[in-house]
Amino acid sequence: MEQTSVRRKWANWKFISFIVILIAIFVKFYVLEEHDENATVIVELDLPQVAMRNQQEVAAILGKGQLLNYYTDAKAGCEKCPRVGYRDGKVEITYISDIADEIRLNNLSDYPFENRSILGLLNLTENIAPNIDEDGVKTWDNYQKYTQITAFSKNGHLDYILIKSKAE
Repeated sequence: MEQTSVRRKWANWKFISFIVILIAIFVKFYVLEEHDENATVIVELDLPQVAMRNQQEVAAILGKGQLLNYYTDAKAGCEKCPRVGYRDGKVEITYISDIADEIRLNNLSDYPFENRSILGLLNLTENIAPNIDEDGVKTWDNYQKYTQITAFSKNGHLDYILIKSKAE
């Protein structure tokens, strides 16, 4: 009598284990999205080379810029700060206190809205989870030496990235 119950329990455990393995296989192939952690990342802007530099240093890296307009923000201490476009509008930089402080990287719809892609586009290698990740917005506060990095999506793809080096 005792042997029958042990066999029956063993059969139940084998059945439960089989079901768990089937569920794991289903989740792996049909639920989880495929992404390659070792895929190469394209650098659109070498942020450590550009951020917190003056206009002459940035022009040496990105080429000659075109003055777009003047920016005013009392909170940032900016009465008439130049906003300059580089690389045919791909990069816009606002110089606050004569340094590249607000940087905007535009026209990024070819890239996925993933943390690794966003940080890789800026040549930032430390893959840290964002503080805010909801409704097409990802924000990293105090990422290394930058005050804030915010990425915006449009139709599931990356739209643009806004970096604030020192200003809030």
